[in-house]
Amino acid sequence: MHPESFFHVAIKTDDLDASESFYRTHFDAAVVERGSAADGEGATAVNHVTLDVADKLVYLFDRAPYEAAGQVESVPTGFLHYGFVVPDVDAAHEELTGDSVEFVMAPTTFGDLRIAFLTDPDGVRVELIEHL
Repeated sequence: MHPESFFHVAIKTDDLDASESFYRTHFDAAVVERGSAADGEGATAVNHVTLDVADKLVYLFDRAPYEAAGQVESVPTGFLHYGFVVPDVDAAHEELTGDSVEFVMAPTTFGDLRIAFLTDPDGVRVELIEHL
């Protein structure tokens, strides 16, 4: 599999405002988007702030989208996952599954994205992202 680009890092935080302020103050981050759990459902029912830091996105969540959707148990505060853009999530899933890579979430459509989550040998979550 050949990712097209590194897309983002996702972090679960206990205090969105404090985390946003930290990245804005110390890393010159710019706010790209804010979202409210009240405006979503399932995986989108999370409070979040998307930041542009250097040339990548940092997503700050009050809880992980896959946690909000009930796909995993509660996850601890801190690093959640990172994401790679791939040309075809289903093809990447098929290739990696054939190589015995463990997926924690099979390919699914999420708004205008096709996504899937796998874990590396140490259990770090990796998101594969296809822009539809």
